[in-house]
Amino acid sequence: MIIIKEIKKYVDTINLQPVIPSVIFVIMGIAFVASPQVFATSLNITREISAPADQVWNIISNVDNETVYWPTFKEIKNINKTDNIIEREVTISAGPQNNTSHQIVTLYPKLMKIQTNLTEGFVTGTRIVQLDPISDNKTRVEALWDIDLSAIPIIGRGFAENGIRQTTDEALSRIAKAAQ
Repeated sequence: MIIIKEIKKYVDTINLQPVIPSVIFVIMGIAFVASPQVFATSLNITREISAPADQVWNIISNVDNETVYWPTFKEIKNINKTDNIIEREVTISAGPQNNTSHQIVTLYPKLMKIQTNLTEGFVTGTRIVQLDPISDNKTRVEALWDIDLSAIPIIGRGFAENGIRQTTDEALSRIAKAAQ
């Protein structure tokens, strides 16, 4: 009890008013650095292809063949297939060696839509590729990414985002070439 009284006397004699903002700033900085940061981004890449939607769908719905069109997909290993749902592991050639992505791919043939959920890896989130028939011989392909890059060091996130955009542009170009 005597120690507490002595400490109280000491604290009462010190004016802590000017120190409080600095202490709050330091605590907030520590909390910001220590807490997990989310770096979410959305990308929307669209391309018109001079081919019927059914022809383009036949190409993109063969998801086991994505290594032909998506340049960073090195290898696809299917874990489980049930109806229109595929669980797989994809080895990615971008980033660290042997970088893998665990994915759940769902095909929606009536909607001409493929949703890929990236559940594990440096990039997590969703990629949706959807077709929109414009005319009998013209199709719009839209690739929508809603992803979290927080597992990538801050210095590399911009490079990763640009790489995903370039890879998607390249994939849509390859799909267009195969369909025409």
